[in-house]
Amino acid sequence: MRQIYIAADGGGTKLELGAVSSQGELITTVRVDGGINKKTSDEKTVENNIVSAFEKLKEQTGGFEALGCAGFFMYNTEIFSRAAGCEAISLDEGTLGLYAAGIYGDGVLILSGTGADVFVSKGGKTAGIIGGYGAILGDEGSGFAIGRAGINAAIASYEGRGEKTALTEYLTKKYPAETFRRSVYGIYEAPQTSREVADFCKECEQAADEGDAVALNIFKEAAHALTGFAIAAYKNYGIEKTAPYTFSGGVITHDIKRGKPLMLPHIRKELAEAGITNCVLPKGTPLTGAVKWIKRNLI
Repeated sequence: MRQIYIAADGGGTKLELGAVSSQGELITTVRVDGGINKKTSDEKTVENNIVSAFEKLKEQTGGFEALGCAGFFMYNTEIFSRAAGCEAISLDEGTLGLYAAGIYGDGVLILSGTGADVFVSKGGKTAGIIGGYGAILGDEGSGFAIGRAGINAAIASYEGRGEKTALTEYLTKKYPAETFRRSVYGIYEAPQTSREVADFCKECEQAADEGDAVALNIFKEAAHALTGFAIAAYKNYGIEKTAPYTFSGGVITHDIKRGKPLMLPHIRKELAEAGITNCVLPKGTPLTGAVKWIKRNLI
């Protein structure tokens, strides 16, 4: 039976596992669509998704004996340990993102996915987090915040109390109904409302690409929020401005890969104005970060 280490990266919409050789090389990966976040999925669904991912990994590797397991488990460490058959070492999103960028000492990670926050690392250890209080109380600069701003702008435009925007048409196309109000209520009828709101980020991006001023400003404001988190991180935790920063999360990494990013230029400009210029673009995914952590710490 093959001896491997297991790298993991879980989220609200997916779980990825990687089989890592005893030399620290990534052998294969598997992905299960379905969240392992107990805030948005019930415990049975979370456990089923984790078990399903490990079953896929067994199929890919022909069976394995786990020498160790490390990654971001979304606070499901016990289930991961049981499924892997070994101790599961819980890492935070910040560690994974920083390791993925090759940052092992002091550094700042700007994360924007469905949620958003900033992780601070000092001497290779997580020192703290700025932001990230969830969709109800915060998560400025996140996919949820962008989607919510887009929906609110669409409503305000329709009701004549806000600037005209193509987002109104995008909303009614996404949720066709007999009335505009019913279109909006279609969001609440989705299985997971928070994910549905975050998904409207895609429509905001399309409108912005067409030059819609409202949509463009939504992304600018999201960038400004993330920049504010990052500046506070450097200041509050005594991180030297020469220390590097990088990015993680589906929203911001997607933005970086675009031919014409909507947020990255604003973030880099604002941080540069604050004297923070050491930007390291992501060199891999959070799963890549887990693989690097295993190689540096377990092998």
